[in-house]
Amino acid sequence: MAQVEMRVDLSNVLSAAIEGNTEQLIASVRDILHDTNSPDVLLGRLGMITVHGDSDGHPAAVLAAAAMLSRLIHFLPEPVDSTVPVKERALPLFFQAARLARTALRAGAGVEPNYPEPLFPSDLGENTTVGEALRKAVHSNDVLAVERLLFGLYGTGADYRTMEVRAFEAVADTFQHGGHPLIFAVRGFQLLDAVEWGDRVPNILHWLAPHLPLQSSSDEPAWARTVRDFASKPENSMKSVRTRLSTPKDENALELYKLVNSTSDTIQVCQGVYNTVIKSETSPVATAAVIALSAAELLCTLDNAEHEQYIKAAHGLLFASAVHQVMRRVQDVEALPLLYTSAAYVSALRQEIASSPLKQTEPTAAGTIPGGGFIASSQLETLQEQLKNKDFAGALATSQRYLKVGHDPRALFGAIAIAAGHIDATRDQGHTLQIVQAAAESYMAWPKALATTSADAFLHVALRAIVGGPLDEISVRF
Repeated sequence: MAQVEMRVDLSNVLSAAIEGNTEQLIASVRDILHDTNSPDVLLGRLGMITVHGDSDGHPAAVLAAAAMLSRLIHFLPEPVDSTVPVKERALPLFFQAARLARTALRAGAGVEPNYPEPLFPSDLGENTTVGEALRKAVHSNDVLAVERLLFGLYGTGADYRTMEVRAFEAVADTFQHGGHPLIFAVRGFQLLDAVEWGDRVPNILHWLAPHLPLQSSSDEPAWARTVRDFASKPENSMKSVRTRLSTPKDENALELYKLVNSTSDTIQVCQGVYNTVIKSETSPVATAAVIALSAAELLCTLDNAEHEQYIKAAHGLLFASAVHQVMRRVQDVEALPLLYTSAAYVSALRQEIASSPLKQTEPTAAGTIPGGGFIASSQLETLQEQLKNKDFAGALATSQRYLKVGHDPRALFGAIAIAAGHIDATRDQGHTLQIVQAAAESYMAWPKALATTSADAFLHVALRAIVGGPLDEISVRF
């Protein structure tokens, strides 16, 4: 437990953010950063306040993105030319997330939440599991039942992974609002990771519950119903993974990657997922990874200028990366149907965008003369300047050279995260931070068995999101 960070006084930051006092917010954040080595914990604490006033969901998700990205800043080497104090490196991330969450912080500050009466597993009877009850509540749009069941698990002292997997399982075969229920679940639990769970769990459960149920007026697409029908058939269950003893053959995941990139229909894609996991004995993590790569490659073909289409495709990456995180966070087979949903979503997006009259672009080639020499810190400082100057080709070339030399990719994405903090989150709804987080997490979790398959698409979309985002003239100063 980061005990020091849990005692740091956030009142000045909170007041400045609520009042919209930009200069005071910068000064207050700068002060508290000098008192901590874990800015992610402080961002997590702001998240615990935000969720009480955040009915939309995005402010909390952006705080989670900033918290997780701030962890990468620790891996940055000592600077060569930068005048920014080491402890202030996370300032742009903190500033953007806190400013975006202003309205939710104002609404959530001082709130005494009214939690429902828990519905404990013992209250369900012998023939009903918590998972079954939660799925029923989600499909019948019963928000209160969803929250009571989650609080019932918490009240029993259930392991935190158990609470996670029950939430993931409940929405595994549903899809609405661009996949936000699952995205919010993953990001909400990451906020709890930042503050190490404990008695702060009710904050997130109360915030998350209204986002999970399948609403009667939802925009659930036809392919999602096809996925649900496919996953419900006993012959398509992937639960036998639980008893498999052989070593995963993750190199076999590439067949699914090709299938998702094709014009195959939803049934064929779902069958491909089943064949990959069960017949080809690929791990769920590697399966999710190649789906996320396909989503990233799709986003590579789009120009940020076509904003609506770009954001739609970006949500494919956000969802697929979230599923990738689920497979890494929990091993319970009840979450595996998310692989069907993720593959079908990315496949449907690909086909929709391919048929769109809007122009797609070819990925930009890397520049031939990357900057920064071979010293890691020098390369990363050059990269940040290139991103400030909107030099995508130069940034890509420098990043690829940095990685080719063998430097730490965590430090690379730490530098990219700081650059993302120079994009005005209030103007792009925090999408740049979320895209960079998704890309960073999936890149760094790329399976070793697939090392010969390039994962540079994740790097590409992270850099492109920053270069195409609206520069914040305030945060770019620090």
